[in-house]
Amino acid sequence: MTILQMRYFLTVCRLQNITHAAAELHIAQSTLSQAIQTIEEETGLNLFVRSGRAIMMSQDGQRLAQKVTALLREVDLFETDVREMARRHGKIRLAIPQQQASFIISRLLNTFCPAHPEIDLDIIEPSGLESARLVREEKVDMAIVNYDGETMPELHYRRITSRPIKFVVWQGHPLEHCQSISLAEALQYPLVLLSEEFFVTRLLTRITAKRHLELNALYYSPHLSTLYSLLRAHTAPSILFSQAVISLDGVVTIPFDEPLALTSCLITKKSRQITKDQRLVMKFIREQLLLDSMKS
Repeated sequence: MTILQMRYFLTVCRLQNITHAAAELHIAQSTLSQAIQTIEEETGLNLFVRSGRAIMMSQDGQRLAQKVTALLREVDLFETDVREMARRHGKIRLAIPQQQASFIISRLLNTFCPAHPEIDLDIIEPSGLESARLVREEKVDMAIVNYDGETMPELHYRRITSRPIKFVVWQGHPLEHCQSISLAEALQYPLVLLSEEFFVTRLLTRITAKRHLELNALYYSPHLSTLYSLLRAHTAPSILFSQAVISLDGVVTIPFDEPLALTSCLITKKSRQITKDQRLVMKFIREQLLLDSMKS
């Protein structure tokens, strides 16, 4: 017996009338009669005593109805538990490194969350590399990173758009009006940089090592806010993902005369199922990153 057949059977038992039961179940009377006949054939039991159009449960029918009722009660509890599990999946754990967080979190909180109150976003702001590790270890569901080309095999990288890395100085710096700069020229200055857990610094480290250049780092910080303070204090220039400073007053970004860029992407673990709610979040983030790319 299928679960559907069990529900048909109990409805007929309760109403003791095929016509009324079919109407309540919103199925044809012939369909219901065939279902009851199939149950009797499969069980080998005469479940009803028929007298014209009237039917009554036989003793076997009564005993089977008791067993089916208990079984369907367990099925209902199971379905309730599954729905509760699905409801808990409405909470989405999202890692956004600081360079992306500076502009995407406000859009998530101001636009996405009011439009989808059923989705609970749990946002943290680790470094780019740590974000990828958290996805791999299933401590977050997804992450937005400025990925540098190196991948972890367990992760799926959904590339969205590439954005430039720029040389960052303060207003009044001798290079303030410079139209572009070479990496070699930029490296003549002591720099304040994000720590090596960030993809922008990892990319710079690889490029400078490959070209036998020296990365003159005065200070590494895991906090973008610290670099902002050092730039405002005229301590030293920096090299950052362009979006990290796009809304920051008092600083000037200078493009490099060669293409230096990071690719914004969404990462998830390959072995994990992507839920409908997660897809909504991913769609919103993708649209925002593409929109931001078109504006700049």
